[in-house]
Amino acid sequence: YPRPYYYYYYPESVPSYYYGYGGSYYPVQPNAAPGVVAVAAAKPPMPTFGIGVAAGGSNVDGRQESSDLSALVRFRLTPGLLIEGELGRTSFKDDVRVDRRIGGSLIWEIGARNALAPYLLGGGGVEQADVDGSFSTTQEFGELGVGLRWALSRNLHLTFDVRAGARKAIDSNQPDTVSPVARTVAPPSGVNGDDTEKFTRARLAAILNF
Repeated sequence: YPRPYYYYYYPESVPSYYYGYGGSYYPVQPNAAPGVVAVAAAKPPMPTFGIGVAAGGSNVDGRQESSDLSALVRFRLTPGLLIEGELGRTSFKDDVRVDRRIGGSLIWEIGARNALAPYLLGGGGVEQADVDGSFSTTQEFGELGVGLRWALSRNLHLTFDVRAGARKAIDSNQPDTVSPVARTVAPPSGVNGDDTEKFTRARLAAILNF
């Protein structure tokens, strides 16, 4: 443990007590003709495309009480390297602040053919923050993170990751009209004179691969 991916790619490799039928312990069947050297079959390609949903929470400059939902698209470039697109929404308590983002990440899985594979990631994108219905700003962000992918089967994966990053306001309007309530919850960049906002977020995702 962790189980290698050939449990999913090579069902004939698994002993009979896993699947209830006979088979070899190895990808090569032992009944080759005398004098003929059996050659291991080439590994089938891993799934290249995936779609999923994710949920989690964010901490913005020490402020919590937020929920995060997002939709994901993944494309595998190599066995261990993936790119991910994300469309997400983060809402703070009572929807006093709502962030909507679109971003992308580059993900590197370590031991990608194993059922359990840790990974590193780096990404960025653009986010729009709406505070109390009276202030809005567009923010560019970048983030780094670590995570773990668990392959329940060849096609269904669960992932969990933690990301940390920063974002900076690139435009805003009506920065002085934010209510005191909104200021205490999660003011975006520029409200208090600081144009940079630090954040962390944790995310649990289910991904269906094809």
